[in-house]
Amino acid sequence: MVNARVNRGVIGLGRIGAVRKDPFYLDCLLLNGERERDRLFCRHDYRHMVLVSQISWRIIKQTDGLESLIKTEGLSGKMSALEVVYAAGLLHDMGRWRQYDTGEDHALAGSAMAGSVLKRAGFSEREAMVVIRAIREHRKALPGQSYLGRVLCLADDLSRPCRSCNVRLDCYKYEHMENIKKRNKTGYKLDAG
Repeated sequence: MVNARVNRGVIGLGRIGAVRKDPFYLDCLLLNGERERDRLFCRHDYRHMVLVSQISWRIIKQTDGLESLIKTEGLSGKMSALEVVYAAGLLHDMGRWRQYDTGEDHALAGSAMAGSVLKRAGFSEREAMVVIRAIREHRKALPGQSYLGRVLCLADDLSRPCRSCNVRLDCYKYEHMENIKKRNKTGYKLDAG
């Protein structure tokens, strides 16, 4: 079983550590930061990406979706699943700067960029496909999407610190985010299948 200590330490270890240190990924984080320097609303920085990774893993564990994720996606076991979930969370907004520059959907841009980072970090082709699909699907949870894509979408929404935000009343997402958080207060409602 992947325990909590491993979960907390996964960010610096092995393949996830390689993702974190990847030069192209770091460049994307810098570009996101430059584009969002004067942004009043939520930022798409490393802290946000780590939080999305952690919330995603918690959702999967609390919905008993781990075994289903492993089986459905053809992953080799719990450690592979943990690394896939964390990689998806860390990489899901790496294309945000492209959306600012070109108008291209950041989920599509990020899914196109993530493959090279995953390959350099040592993810298998199968694992990379699972991560890339989840990144592509993370903007809106829709029927037919992968379980990890839906989890990533929910975790992205739940990661937002709306209640403590100084500009929440000006944010077009505030009411939507609060409704999501209220619906999920008693537990995450996602079908793992």
